[in-house]
Amino acid sequence: MNEQDKKIAKIKNNCRIGKVIATIMCIICICGCVLSAVAGIAMLVKADEWEPTIAQAVEEGKIDSTNMSLGTAKMFHIEGVDPDDWESDVPAIQDALTNRPYTTIYGGYCLGIAACIAVCAVLMKLISGTFAIIEKEDNPFTDKVIKRVTVVMIVVSAFLFFTAGAAFGILGGLVTLVVYSIFDYAKTLQIQSDETL
Repeated sequence: MNEQDKKIAKIKNNCRIGKVIATIMCIICICGCVLSAVAGIAMLVKADEWEPTIAQAVEEGKIDSTNMSLGTAKMFHIEGVDPDDWESDVPAIQDALTNRPYTTIYGGYCLGIAACIAVCAVLMKLISGTFAIIEKEDNPFTDKVIKRVTVVMIVVSAFLFFTAGAAFGILGGLVTLVVYSIFDYAKTLQIQSDETL
């Protein structure tokens, strides 16, 4: 086994490990998504039973609802759970906000968190699939691998842009461009190496 074959075997082994870790993280995200969605739906369905308990806990200071936000996502940034600040043009939602404000808002938080975790699960599945493609290919510099890695990195950069902020999204985009350039150059070297053999 020559040096090149050893390095490709190491890449394939690392991709196998990465695929397993990404799959485990995807399963964890799916479990978290389901639990959060069930909690949100349960809170909305059982709102009449839970509303007095939550309202009492808020009044007693057991629940601090003044500094709540949905992660660091600026596009979903929601502060406070003051029912007087929430309004809707949809009559059914306005009725829920008027009669059952805390369970409606917290149930909505849980469903929003479930949606964010679902996006993370999809990202983990994409990353796992990318590792699987690299593991199956003869070398990691085929057009199929380069395209898949680039697409996944663009999706991750977009996710960073909308969650962590524009600076991280732009940095992710620059890293994507650099990684694509490196893969493209490596593909050219691989083609030249194959032609000389």
